[in-house]
Order: sequence, then structure tokens, then C-alpha cells
Amino acid sequence: MKKMKNHITIPYREVNHGSFDEEWLPHNKVSGWWYVTGYLTEEGNSNLYSYQYTLLKVRRYGFTFYVSMIGFTDFQTKEHYYHQRFGFQGKKIYVNKNEAVFLPYSSLTKKEDIFNIILETDKISLNLTLNKGKGAFWHADNGVLVMGNKKDKKQRTVYYSYPNMPTKGIATIKTNEKKLNLTGSSWLDRQWGSYDLVDASTHWEWFSLRFFDQEEIMLFAFPQHPYLDGTYITQNRVSVRVRDYELSPVELVEVDGLEFSKGWKLKIPGIKEEEYTIQPLLDGQLNLAYYELLASIFNTKNELVGYCFVELLPGVRNPDKKIKALNLFKRK
Repeated sequence: MKKMKNHITIPYREVNHGSFDEEWLPHNKVSGWWYVTGYLTEEGNSNLYSYQYTLLKVRRYGFTFYVSMIGFTDFQTKEHYYHQRFGFQGKKIYVNKNEAVFLPYSSLTKKEDIFNIILETDKISLNLTLNKGKGAFWHADNGVLVMGNKKDKKQRTVYYSYPNMPTKGIATIKTNEKKLNLTGSSWLDRQWGSYDLVDASTHWEWFSLRFFDQEEIMLFAFPQHPYLDGTYITQNRVSVRVRDYELSPVELVEVDGLEFSKGWKLKIPGIKEEEYTIQPLLDGQLNLAYYELLASIFNTKNELVGYCFVELLPGVRNPDKKIKALNLFKRK
């Protein structure tokens, strides 16, 4: 274990990795992230909002830097706020056993039973408390996920999630000084590995289905290979690996010269109702070079049964186009 001021790093391990708490810290010589998304409603009405917190550790050409990514969407006004900054570890950017911090914009604090998220930009402010809920779960093969390319042993990550976290707190929209008392649900990911972050062949389409009956499904899809992985988590905390499923895009759309999928049909034999439609709530949730969007989940009776966060990276549908890596990291 290495320590520099507040910042601590640990060795990278795959099949012999440690516990959830032990693997919270950043790993030497690999990339990784601390990532939270959630949907929230305003107390006293049904107004819907979503948010994203990401602290991304990038390892490229022997250098390490960090990227803070903050998103907030108001589905009533159809406004999507996104804020991104990058910098190097130091007094204001660090990760230790209890914190993942990029001051003055974001902090994620881990306590015994809860997490606390504080986000601060020129447009929005959030202060949220997340209960650990069901607790954490490993994905794929005891946490080891193939990033699409089975032949290249370096294209791997280790991955766990807190998938069901009751959430409450306050958001302030600074453009009109509107203060919102919010409650809802969040999902926290911790993922890291030796894969190449800007290689289009490792890019993914990720789905976290959050059903109203307190069950969850995580799907990691690499259509360009193709390669699929996933996890089904039941109400009583049973985790089942799922790889026999089909995700079909309803349509393909072009944005800034790049193609992305939009709307999906899911067939997942033997899991819950087996067939669902995943429909984005709003166009325009593009974060510079990738989509981070909230979608509705409908069953075959056209009943709304949950919400799904979807992350779409540009390399998936554009394998022959040069993806500008800096677009993933530039300031906004």
C-alpha cells in the first residue's frame, strides 16, 4: 500500500481480489472509477429528477489523472446539466479509505451504514444521503468482468455494486434558486482494471434496471464482439449471473457524426417477466462524448415497472471511426 498525503493506492488484483471495503481504494497502474446514479422525486409531487456522480481515475502512458463528472436532469423542464473537470491527485483531489474527493466540485464519503454525496457546480448543488440498502454484490465471475475481448487478458476489470440505496437530500438549481427536497434510489459502482479506456473495442452499452419491486438487473453488453454479461439480484439478496439475454436497439441515431442506439427490446429468459422495453425519458442527455440517460422500463402489458440507467460509449457503434479520446476528458 502506498500513501501520498490523503491519497492511498493499493495493488491491482483480479481473481485474488479482496473484500468490497479493501478494494474501495485506487489501484496502482490501472484505471478505475467511483460512480453513482440515481432517480429522485420531489416531496409532495411526482416531479422526477436524475443525477450522476463520477470520479474517474485515468491511467495512460504512465501518467495518472482524475476526472470529475457531474450530471443532473430535470425531466419537467427537460434541462440536462453536465459539469466536467480534470486534474492530478493532491490536496484537493484524492481517494482514501473513506472518501473520493475532487474539490471544490464533488465528494463521496463512505461511513458505516451510509454514503454521503456533495456536488457543487455553478448551476446545481446537491447534498444526498444514501443508505447502503441491500449491500454490495460482485458481478461477472466473482467480480472479474471481460471487457468484450476474451482473447486479450489485459482487457479485464473488477466490478462490484451497491444496487439498491434508499436516498434522500436537497438539490438547489442555482439558475432560479429553486430548492428541492428529494427522495429516491441510487446505485453505486466501483470498477477498475487493466483494460484500455480509449480503445473502441472495449467500449460498452451498460444497463442498470431498477424495478419497483426492489429487484435489479445489471447488463454489460459489447455488441461489437459480441459479448454479454450481467447480474440479477432478487428481493432477498440472491445474486444470479445472467448471460443468456438479447438486447435489440429499437433504432440507431446519429449525434455529432457518431451513431448510438436508442430504445431497446430486452429478452431475458427465465428472469422475471422475461421481456421488456427500455425507453429513454428524454433526448439530449449526452455528456460530451457518451450518453448517460434515464429510461423507463415497460413490460409486455405496457406497464411501467421500473427505471433504467443506460450508459452508451461511442466506440460501440462506431468501430471504424476515430474516436477523439480527449472528448472523454475535456473541460466542460
